[in-house]
Amino acid sequence: MGVFLSFDELHRVLYIRFEGIVTDDVLLSRFDQVRAWIASNGSCSSITDFTGVDSFQVTASGVNQLASAPPLVPDSFLRIVVAPQDEIFGMTRMFEMLGSSTRNRVDVVRTMAEAFQVAGVQALDLHPLPDS
Repeated sequence: MGVFLSFDELHRVLYIRFEGIVTDDVLLSRFDQVRAWIASNGSCSSITDFTGVDSFQVTASGVNQLASAPPLVPDSFLRIVVAPQDEIFGMTRMFEMLGSSTRNRVDVVRTMAEAFQVAGVQALDLHPLPDS
């Protein structure tokens, strides 16, 4: 399992890439780390990319726990999730519905090209974050 964080300073986009096996613990612990990073570095848009996931073992309970937590990204910034796999796409839509009372919008797309289109960028200049 790998989770990698990168940041595009120009567009203020935090890129969160998951690979391998993703479980409730992996998802929730990484988002706690992201929350801490955003608290230290300021608000930004986010793109969470599940393209490299081989096994998605996140439960409905884990999705509910994440959705009931305060949003990582304020409504004035973009929240984009890249979920090419049907199972992950469905769980992300569940997250979107469960979190709708505290989150204005989550854009769920199938490809990075679609994510770039939603973000209004041609590409990102990503730089890995330490300890990611």
